[in-house]
Amino acid sequence: MRSHDELLAIADGILERASAQGEAEVTVTESATALTRFANGGIHQNVADRTQRLRLRLVRDDRSGVGEMQVVGDDATQTLVDTAEAIRSHSPHGEPVHPIRPDGGADTDTGYSDVTEAVTPEERADTVAMLCAAAEAAGQKAFGTYETAVTSVAMVSSLGLRRAARHSVAELIAVCRGDDGSAYGARQAADASTIQAPALATEVTDRCARNQGATSVDPGTYEVVLSPYAAAEMLEYLGLIGLGGLSVLEHRSFMRFGERLMSETVTITDDVRRPELAPLPFDGEGSTTKPVTIIDRGVCAGVVHDSVTAARTGVTTTGHSFPQPNAEGPLPRYLCLQSGEGDPDSMIASCVRGLLVTRFWYVRPVHPLQTIITGMTRDGTFLIQHGRVVRPVRDLRFTQSIIGALADVRSIGSERIASRGYFGAALAPWLHLGHFTFSS
Repeated sequence: MRSHDELLAIADGILERASAQGEAEVTVTESATALTRFANGGIHQNVADRTQRLRLRLVRDDRSGVGEMQVVGDDATQTLVDTAEAIRSHSPHGEPVHPIRPDGGADTDTGYSDVTEAVTPEERADTVAMLCAAAEAAGQKAFGTYETAVTSVAMVSSLGLRRAARHSVAELIAVCRGDDGSAYGARQAADASTIQAPALATEVTDRCARNQGATSVDPGTYEVVLSPYAAAEMLEYLGLIGLGGLSVLEHRSFMRFGERLMSETVTITDDVRRPELAPLPFDGEGSTTKPVTIIDRGVCAGVVHDSVTAARTGVTTTGHSFPQPNAEGPLPRYLCLQSGEGDPDSMIASCVRGLLVTRFWYVRPVHPLQTIITGMTRDGTFLIQHGRVVRPVRDLRFTQSIIGALADVRSIGSERIASRGYFGAALAPWLHLGHFTFSS
């Protein structure tokens, strides 16, 4: 991987050619990804990819244009400039998003680990071999992936912006299958050495052994004990449908600031300071990403912003922009549900009749304003009766309001697991909820 200075030098070369075209913003992104995939107890694919992407945004005369390419060289640089200018010149007049001025934020690498960058194919294979051996010893077959990735980003602009940082991600996913049932588990971290693969192997093989021969259960409203995987999925969808500034401005967000919508035990933040979430210190505009308290003890407190929604709202950006211009608006990237004092055993013990859910699958929004989502349970759903897990049950479809579920929280776990998300990551604990509706 190139150093920050090397990436900045590439960006400077593009900026030098583009500066005569008006306001210019250059982003150089280099990523190196390696993936080991396994199925039926053995490795069947090992791939690696290294990519460098150049992006130039030009703004002049109330028009903007963006060019992107993955080719490096003097000729490619001029082509990039010519392309961005051609797009700009043919764009309609309007109110383009201008590049921002530097805000003085620090370019820390808190989301990066050299251990992750140094992981070899042999080391990934050894980890996979351990998982497969554990599954075989339990009479199961192991499936999954082990991926490591490092991404470096450098940004410069004609307004003085000059930033560079990197982050790394290691993710180990394991699914074990027996004769009549499966189980899922995953770990994500910036530092591959913290993955704790043996503990994951034990978790998944034990769950798989218990999830054999599932039988049906009637749909209805149940208490639920959700694993961190299911809790993280709910957090992610809450962010997607209502925790960005644009969704508030367009009146499609459930957020009603100052009003209590959830249990007072629920505090949700977007926290760029959490290294296990592999954060970058700045966003797609080069603005410093700030921690944001979104739900404060059940009360709607704030949403994330980019420069566009911040200006329209009369606040400062929180540094949650995608590269501009874009239609998505800002979204949270490092969602965290504050931990409590509970644990899964005590949650199950206090549950009269409910379901233990490992994870959700194929989730889709139904009614964003009411935060209603639908989806399926998967890879380990169990019936709880009188404080005991009595048997595995077949997967069910749920249709449930997220804020409705989080308004009836019985307990929150003390330990949290980081899960890879759609645009970042989420940190979630076990949850015991008083009601959850399963429709079929």
